Amino acid sequence: MSGGDGRVHNQSSGTVFGAQVQAGVIEALTVVHAQRPPVPRDVPAPAHGFVNRAAELAALDAAWEAARARGPEGAGGPALLVLTGDGGIGKSALSYQWAARHVERFPDGQLYVDLAQERRGGAVDLGTVAAYLARRLGVGADFVPADPAGRAAVYRSATAGRHGLLLVVDNAEHAAEVRALLPRHGMVLVTSRRPLGTLRMDGARPVPVGELDTAACRELVRSWLDESEVSDAALGGLLRVCGGRPLTLWTVGERLLDGSGAGVERVVAELAREGEAVTMRHAFDRVLASFPPATRRLYRLLGALPGPTFPRELALSLGVDDASAGLDALEAARLVTRRAPGHYAFHDEVRAHAATLPDEAERAAAREAGSAFAWAVCELVDRAVLGERLRLTGDEPRPEVAALPELSAPGEALDWMEREHAGVLALLRAAAEDGRHERVWLMCQALWAYYHSRKPYGDWIESHRLGVVAARWAGRPDAELRMVNQLARARVELREYAAAEETLEPAEALLAAVPQRQLRGVLHETRGVLARAVGRPAEAAEHFRAAKDANAGDERGMAVQGYQLAGALLDLGRPEAALAELDEALARVPGERNAALHARIGLVRGEALRAAGRTAEAVAALDASAALAERLGLWAKARAALLVLAELTREPEAAARVAERLAEADRGAGVPPAPPAG
Repeated sequence: MSGGDGRVHNQSSGTVFGAQVQAGVIEALTVVHAQRPPVPRDVPAPAHGFVNRAAELAALDAAWEAARARGPEGAGGPALLVLTGDGGIGKSALSYQWAARHVERFPDGQLYVDLAQERRGGAVDLGTVAAYLARRLGVGADFVPADPAGRAAVYRSATAGRHGLLLVVDNAEHAAEVRALLPRHGMVLVTSRRPLGTLRMDGARPVPVGELDTAACRELVRSWLDESEVSDAALGGLLRVCGGRPLTLWTVGERLLDGSGAGVERVVAELAREGEAVTMRHAFDRVLASFPPATRRLYRLLGALPGPTFPRELALSLGVDDASAGLDALEAARLVTRRAPGHYAFHDEVRAHAATLPDEAERAAAREAGSAFAWAVCELVDRAVLGERLRLTGDEPRPEVAALPELSAPGEALDWMEREHAGVLALLRAAAEDGRHERVWLMCQALWAYYHSRKPYGDWIESHRLGVVAARWAGRPDAELRMVNQLARARVELREYAAAEETLEPAEALLAAVPQRQLRGVLHETRGVLARAVGRPAEAAEHFRAAKDANAGDERGMAVQGYQLAGALLDLGRPEAALAELDEALARVPGERNAALHARIGLVRGEALRAAGRTAEAVAALDASAALAERLGLWAKARAALLVLAELTREPEAAARVAERLAEADRGAGVPPAPPAG
């Protein structure tokens, strides 16, 4: 909706793969895709210098061959292998290497999820992970339900028949986490420090990953240094102190090649402790000491950040001289790992080391710079997705942020936030802990674009609980009302209606201190949606009328609320009154830019005409609405119109055409057709 200054107030919903069509209600915008997403190739690229692991690679090959031997109709679910071993031993590197070597074996795609990044307080929101994987397989957001069980079911359905599918699950801690994500077919690689023995009941085959043998270690070191640079005796000493751990060897290799001229003998002498294998911490300490002061400071500041991942732009915004070169140096030493272009993570062993080094001043500086970056990037994503809309402003001066990602397309912005959201949420928590109240609610306001589109409900609810408290502490009833409303919408979508009612209880008291009619309209709409969901259509109609009045002067906002009101009137058994509202709404929003809204209005018009007994007109309206939705890629709306049309179509040839269109809508949504009856 728009305020008196003409600013648009709308929101985004759906998975963006192509064009964006803006349509929706005060806090809802539908974003559609007109083309199929590419086959996912999500497993991180392997690092240079992988050696040996012949036995483990052979085990993975054998599992794939056995799965293929079962044939395309083979029973038993996916081939499941669990790579187990200590931290820093190379489990993830092995899975990345095998996936990269055999891309052609997986024409249906390679999916990847790191459960360490998804873990919140020791638990993983498996419903959110399943929804993400389903979308990566092309399932439209409108076809992914809100409840965890429904999300898991849609994901499994999307994997049915995809025998050429690979899923890599990194850093699993419990068998239940893996079971919830198993596809119907294909192959699954799991990495874990734990054996996860109960997965054998699911057909899992354990693949232990131990220390590199001496020959492999020699091969790795010889890939950096030729025989003239290291003697066999010195090499043997290096292998002894590194204990066959690839991560330690790589880190020590950085010390050997840092340009300081330190030879193998000197490095071994620095690392050796009474003849025992060096700990990873000792190796990290020694290598870090070889870096320039600015790089060491960057490492400490990154270690002070609360999240599991960080983008390159955040590293460049921490106030360190020549941060770009420092980050590249840390990556070369394997102290940070690039998961995708521009996106980084610590290996967990390195993170544990880095987190111990910052002093209190550095921790405070990292949290301040980090939350400033998160605030700026949340608003950047919000504007990329939604353009101009009603946004509340704060009083805090905006801090300078040295670098931000280039995010202009809505889909690109949403994908970026989805990849980095664990870190952004951690920085939001840190801002709340540090009393940055205004910063917290402003971040939550901006995160609506991401939450309403990608729907990670657990994170949505957690952040907005913090947002409500922050707005209250900041003395901003208007911001608190917005936080309450956005939190209630999550509850409504989850069908937690009693919780939504409870969430909205403070709203009436807040309204007395909130003069903006736009916010009043937002609240009325949410109350209307909730009332309609729990079977109180008369109450819903009153709220939608009030929301429509709040949009006076904004033709589109009035049309959207008229459309909502028509649905409530139809629930009340008043189809002719609903038709009057819908005709008025259509007249308010002419033109192609409102095509998505026309498709939605057409669907409700068809239902209203049917209820009024005007069957021929209903068929024409539903057919036109379905055709428009099909053209726009609004598969959920197309399917809804076609289902009603199928009930009204009696002529066999016409019914067959409707059935074909329904099947195409399912294909467009990425959902496999249901198996034939019997």
